[in-house]
Amino acid sequence: MMQQNVIALEMIGAIVEETVQAQGWMIPPPVLGYTVRILADRVDRVPFTPEPSYAEAYMKLRTPAEALTFGDTCFFTRSVFPELLERRGVGQNYFVQLGQSSYTMALKHAELPHVKLLRDHFEFMAEVIHTSIRHTGYFRSMWS
Repeated sequence: MMQQNVIALEMIGAIVEETVQAQGWMIPPPVLGYTVRILADRVDRVPFTPEPSYAEAYMKLRTPAEALTFGDTCFFTRSVFPELLERRGVGQNYFVQLGQSSYTMALKHAELPHVKLLRDHFEFMAEVIHTSIRHTGYFRSMWS
Protein backbone atom coordinates (compact mmCIF):
# COMPACT_ATOMS: atom_id res chain seq x y z
CA MET A 1 0.00 0.00 0.00
CA MET A 2 1.36 3.40 -0.92
CA GLN A 3 2.20 5.84 1.88
CA GLN A 4 -0.61 8.17 0.78
CA ASN A 5 -3.14 5.32 1.06
CA VAL A 6 -1.83 4.36 4.52
CA ILE A 7 -2.37 7.93 5.70
CA ALA A 8 -5.84 8.01 4.10
CA LEU A 9 -6.67 4.67 5.71
CA GLU A 10 -5.68 5.95 9.15
CA MET A 11 -7.51 9.25 8.78
CA ILE A 12 -10.70 7.77 7.34
CA GLY A 13 -10.59 5.00 9.94
CA ALA A 14 -10.39 7.55 12.76
CA ILE A 15 -13.32 9.57 11.38
CA VAL A 16 -15.52 6.51 10.90
CA GLU A 17 -14.58 5.04 14.28
CA GLU A 18 -15.43 8.34 16.00
CA THR A 19 -18.88 8.37 14.37
CA VAL A 20 -19.53 4.71 15.20
CA GLN A 21 -18.52 5.30 18.83
CA ALA A 22 -20.60 8.48 19.12
CA GLN A 23 -23.69 6.74 17.75
CA GLY A 24 -23.15 3.59 19.82
CA TRP A 25 -23.30 1.26 16.84
CA MET A 26 -21.96 -2.27 17.20
CA ILE A 27 -20.29 -3.04 13.88
CA PRO A 28 -17.96 -6.05 13.57
CA PRO A 29 -14.36 -4.79 13.19
CA PRO A 30 -13.69 -6.82 10.00
CA VAL A 31 -16.69 -5.20 8.28
CA LEU A 32 -15.80 -1.72 9.49
CA GLY A 33 -12.18 -2.20 8.47
CA TYR A 34 -13.16 -3.43 5.03
CA THR A 35 -15.44 -0.45 4.39
CA VAL A 36 -12.69 1.94 5.47
CA ARG A 37 -10.24 0.20 3.10
CA ILE A 38 -12.75 0.63 0.25
CA LEU A 39 -12.79 4.37 0.88
CA ALA A 40 -9.03 4.71 1.31
CA ASP A 41 -8.39 2.74 -1.88
CA ARG A 42 -10.65 5.01 -3.94
CA VAL A 43 -10.01 8.39 -2.35
CA ASP A 44 -7.50 9.41 -5.00
CA ARG A 45 -8.73 7.27 -7.88
CA VAL A 46 -9.82 9.31 -10.88
CA PRO A 47 -12.20 8.47 -12.32
CA PHE A 48 -13.75 6.34 -9.61
CA THR A 49 -16.80 5.51 -11.73
CA PRO A 50 -16.71 2.56 -14.10
CA GLU A 51 -16.33 3.28 -17.79
CA PRO A 52 -18.48 3.56 -19.82
CA SER A 53 -21.30 3.01 -17.27
CA TYR A 54 -22.28 1.09 -14.16
CA ALA A 55 -24.71 -1.09 -16.12
CA GLU A 56 -22.17 -2.02 -18.78
CA ALA A 57 -19.47 -2.72 -16.20
CA TYR A 58 -21.90 -4.99 -14.34
CA MET A 59 -22.79 -6.90 -17.51
CA LYS A 60 -19.09 -7.48 -18.26
CA LEU A 61 -18.25 -9.05 -14.88
CA ARG A 62 -16.54 -12.41 -15.46
CA THR A 63 -14.52 -13.29 -12.37
CA PRO A 64 -15.15 -13.21 -8.63
CA ALA A 65 -12.39 -10.62 -8.26
CA GLU A 66 -14.07 -8.36 -10.82
CA ALA A 67 -17.41 -8.80 -9.05
CA LEU A 68 -15.85 -7.95 -5.68
CA THR A 69 -14.13 -4.85 -7.05
CA PHE A 70 -17.31 -3.68 -8.76
CA GLY A 71 -19.32 -4.27 -5.58
CA ASP A 72 -16.78 -2.14 -3.72
CA THR A 73 -17.15 0.60 -6.34
CA CYS A 74 -20.93 0.56 -5.92
CA PHE A 75 -20.52 0.71 -2.15
CA PHE A 76 -18.14 3.67 -2.48
CA THR A 77 -20.53 5.48 -4.79
CA ARG A 78 -23.57 4.89 -2.57
CA SER A 79 -21.62 5.90 0.54
CA VAL A 80 -19.83 8.99 -0.73
CA PHE A 81 -21.79 10.21 -3.77
CA PRO A 82 -25.33 8.83 -3.42
CA GLU A 83 -26.73 11.67 -5.51
CA LEU A 84 -24.37 10.97 -8.44
CA LEU A 85 -26.99 9.91 -11.00
CA GLU A 86 -30.08 11.60 -9.54
CA ARG A 87 -30.26 14.16 -12.34
CA ARG A 88 -30.68 11.21 -14.71
CA GLY A 89 -33.47 9.76 -12.60
CA VAL A 90 -31.31 7.04 -11.01
CA GLY A 91 -31.70 6.70 -7.25
CA GLN A 92 -29.39 5.44 -4.54
CA ASN A 93 -31.04 2.03 -4.60
CA TYR A 94 -29.45 1.41 -8.03
CA PHE A 95 -25.99 1.29 -6.46
CA VAL A 96 -27.26 -0.85 -3.60
CA GLN A 97 -28.79 -3.43 -5.96
CA LEU A 98 -25.75 -3.58 -8.24
CA GLY A 99 -23.38 -3.79 -5.28
CA GLN A 100 -25.31 -6.51 -3.47
CA SER A 101 -25.65 -8.54 -6.65
CA SER A 102 -21.93 -8.21 -7.37
CA TYR A 103 -21.04 -9.32 -3.86
CA THR A 104 -23.36 -12.30 -4.26
CA MET A 105 -21.45 -13.29 -7.43
CA ALA A 106 -18.13 -13.06 -5.59
CA LEU A 107 -19.45 -15.02 -2.59
CA LYS A 108 -20.40 -17.96 -4.80
CA HIS A 109 -16.68 -18.60 -5.24
CA ALA A 110 -15.14 -17.56 -1.93
CA GLU A 111 -15.92 -17.60 1.78
CA LEU A 112 -15.68 -13.93 2.76
CA PRO A 113 -17.68 -13.39 5.97
CA HIS A 114 -17.03 -9.62 6.06
CA VAL A 115 -18.26 -9.25 2.47
CA LYS A 116 -21.35 -11.35 3.25
CA LEU A 117 -22.17 -9.06 6.18
CA LEU A 118 -21.55 -5.97 4.05
CA ARG A 119 -23.81 -7.36 1.33
CA ASP A 120 -26.56 -8.16 3.82
CA HIS A 121 -26.31 -4.74 5.49
CA PHE A 122 -25.21 -2.71 2.46
CA GLU A 123 -27.62 0.18 2.92
CA PHE A 124 -26.94 0.55 6.65
CA MET A 125 -23.16 0.46 6.20
CA ALA A 126 -23.33 2.91 3.30
CA GLU A 127 -25.30 5.30 5.48
CA VAL A 128 -22.78 4.84 8.33
CA ILE A 129 -19.99 5.90 5.98
CA HIS A 130 -22.06 8.72 4.50
CA THR A 131 -22.87 9.99 8.00
CA SER A 132 -19.20 9.75 8.99
CA ILE A 133 -17.74 11.65 6.07
CA ARG A 134 -20.47 14.12 5.30
CA HIS A 135 -21.77 14.74 8.81
CA THR A 136 -25.17 15.15 7.15
CA GLY A 137 -26.27 11.57 6.66
CA TYR A 138 -29.68 10.29 7.69
CA PHE A 139 -28.42 8.80 10.94
CA ARG A 140 -26.59 11.94 12.05
CA SER A 141 -29.74 14.03 11.65
CA MET A 142 -31.75 11.39 13.48
CA TRP A 143 -29.58 11.54 16.63
CA SER A 144 -27.93 14.96 16.58
